Amino acid sequence: MRRLILLFVVAGVMVGLVAVSHLSLRAQSESKPAAERAKAVARGVTELAKLVQSDSVQDALLKPYPFRFARPTPLADVAQQLSRELGLPVVLDLAALDRLDVKPEDTVKLELQGVRLKTGLKLLLDQVGLTYKVVAEDNLLILTDKQGSEDPIERVMAEIHELHRDIHDIQDALDEVRELTGLSGAEGARVRKPTIIEEMPENQDAKPQEGATSKPSTRPEPGSKPQGLPSARPRTSL
Repeated sequence: MRRLILLFVVAGVMVGLVAVSHLSLRAQSESKPAAERAKAVARGVTELAKLVQSDSVQDALLKPYPFRFARPTPLADVAQQLSRELGLPVVLDLAALDRLDVKPEDTVKLELQGVRLKTGLKLLLDQVGLTYKVVAEDNLLILTDKQGSEDPIERVMAEIHELHRDIHDIQDALDEVRELTGLSGAEGARVRKPTIIEEMPENQDAKPQEGATSKPSTRPEPGSKPQGLPSARPRTSL
């Protein structure tokens, strides 16, 4: 009887061991696909990071970037996502937003694959009248407007060039006026002084005609008494 009980106990232990090993093998086989899927996801994230991240902003703009903004996304969130995925600082130009009356909460949307970052950014930012500017010295990408994207030195040089062209246009117009008036060269640029004409006596060198009576001079002679005054009364002696 004892031997029978012992056999049952041994058989139960064997069955238990087989069941446990079978369950463990099944659990391992089920967990293996999940682990492989997790590894595949991690590998994909790593490859995406290698694909997108660059040492400089210029390099990133020339590489493909997956734009996954299928739903309306605020501009602030777009900047944060770009900064996170590119590994580069991406900021909003608040002064440019004020000039365009655009808020960081305003939304944009774009779902596009297989295009360069610069192309997708243009399509995305055009929706609110924005563009981007690269500050290579600081490896910085700024989402701004057209005015903010211009280099101040280049803008001043463009204004000087425009002024220089206007001066040439004025000079050409002056040349045409001189040609129409018959003046050329130094004569056209010379300013003539006005001629002052004084009234001169007629026939200053002509001789007096014969028989002509000269008019009496009204100028008093020296020692003469002025006309019109009464003569002095003679003195009488007493």
